[in-house]
Amino acid sequence: MNIKALLKSLLLRRFTSSLLVLQLALTLGLIVNSVVLALDAREKLLQPTGLPLEKLLVLESWPTSGAYKDSDYYRSILDEDLLKLSQLDGVNAVSPQIQVPIQNGGWNMNMEDIDTPPDAALERLLNFVAVYYSTPDVFDTFELELVDGRKLTWDDENAGETGSERNIVISESLANTLYPDGAVGRITNRGRVVGVVKDFINNPFLDPKKQFFFFAIGPVTNSSFTQYYVLNVDPAKMDAVRHAAKDTILGVQAERDISSVYTFEEHHTEFFEQDTGLAGLFAMLCVLMLVISAISSFAHAQFHITRQKKLIGIRRALGAKKRDVLLYVLSENWLVTLLGAVIGMGFIVGFNMLLGEQIDISQPSIALVSLSIIIVFASGTIATWFPAWRTSKIPPVIATRTV
Repeated sequence: MNIKALLKSLLLRRFTSSLLVLQLALTLGLIVNSVVLALDAREKLLQPTGLPLEKLLVLESWPTSGAYKDSDYYRSILDEDLLKLSQLDGVNAVSPQIQVPIQNGGWNMNMEDIDTPPDAALERLLNFVAVYYSTPDVFDTFELELVDGRKLTWDDENAGETGSERNIVISESLANTLYPDGAVGRITNRGRVVGVVKDFINNPFLDPKKQFFFFAIGPVTNSSFTQYYVLNVDPAKMDAVRHAAKDTILGVQAERDISSVYTFEEHHTEFFEQDTGLAGLFAMLCVLMLVISAISSFAHAQFHITRQKKLIGIRRALGAKKRDVLLYVLSENWLVTLLGAVIGMGFIVGFNMLLGEQIDISQPSIALVSLSIIIVFASGTIATWFPAWRTSKIPPVIATRTV
């Protein structure tokens, strides 16, 4: 096929050709980055959390009675809540929390060895160590695996004290960062380490190998904070427990708002709702751009019928066969698509960089870019096929007529 002739034909309608090339480039950039977003969202949803999501139920409550300002009264209500909830059929364990895992932010403290010099530089994430004040049942509730040392018991409760006097259990990644040679028995500015547990995903935005958190015994009884109850429930009885949990604690003390009752699977999905929603939006834009590009390719090819009828007739009269005309029209579309693909590389990188300034997004792979180009080529070829076929039907006798 004569490339020079194809380029000359495109230059005859340079404005429409340029628009089609730009449209194809934009489409390619959207397709690639949409797939990257979708794959990233899927990877985040499928990433192991280290928690039994299908078993965990969360109940959020907010005290509305002034009586809760008395910490002893609050503690008595909390203890009765825990007793009643633990007696529900299907509940394996229950514990109070000041926050729940799988979040960005929350209750965080810095942590360092007690002998660390005041002016020593710390790893940045050591300034954002998540804290979980709870009861000893928290380990059964989250089904945490002990790596070293022991779990906490009621004997470790020392809610009124701070610093090295408290016993704590820390995450494995935190232990490896602070004390690579062994953490149990070491003293931090937040307490003495008596145990180390396997990591779970506390903040999905952080490195899975840098999930820093610690546990201490001492349920928070401050009426200014939301109270979370986390229940470990047999999955088969989750619905029944979910319906009964709210009435159970209101039966203990009715002067409080139950803001929400949800499963950890719902919590996990909702956390990534923005990622999945953005991926869905881009997917719809991709479909729309593909349709528009296909329509534009069809209209572009239709030019051969409306504007080059006499030229095609002359070529037929000079011996061009139907398949030659068909290939000519298709080749013109392929050349336009190739130009769009070359420019589209810039759009792929540009969109990826712009999105990277707002959200966490992976870089596209060569395989993904190649597959997207094939899709754009295929859609353009399909859209061009019918006008190309009609163009190939132009008879040689048309050359003798006046257009």
